[in-house]
Amino acid sequence: MEKSNITADTDYKYLVDMNHFLQKEMQNSEFRKAYEEESLKYIIAEKVKHKRKEKKLSQAKLADKVKTTQKVISNIERGEVSIEIGLLQRIASALDLRINII
Repeated sequence: MEKSNITADTDYKYLVDMNHFLQKEMQNSEFRKAYEEESLKYIIAEKVKHKRKEKKLSQAKLADKVKTTQKVISNIERGEVSIEIGLLQRIASALDLRINII
């Protein structure tokens, strides 16, 4: 396996460059909207996965409770799909979560 030449200085420069890029791109309303939508998918994904594991439920068991498939739960937990509000409500109920819109 090849060794990486990345150093702490390189990592920092990369993060600064990405932050600058993101700040610039967020001025574009279409980019900002897409970024916010994608971010929301990943926030939901992490919350669902964390709470499911906390409740010691398998993906299949959660899927049964909310009347969907294990594959759908897996896709949600990976942030790969936009979730329909009815399904989100069923998942939140099954995991004792609340949905807050701000």
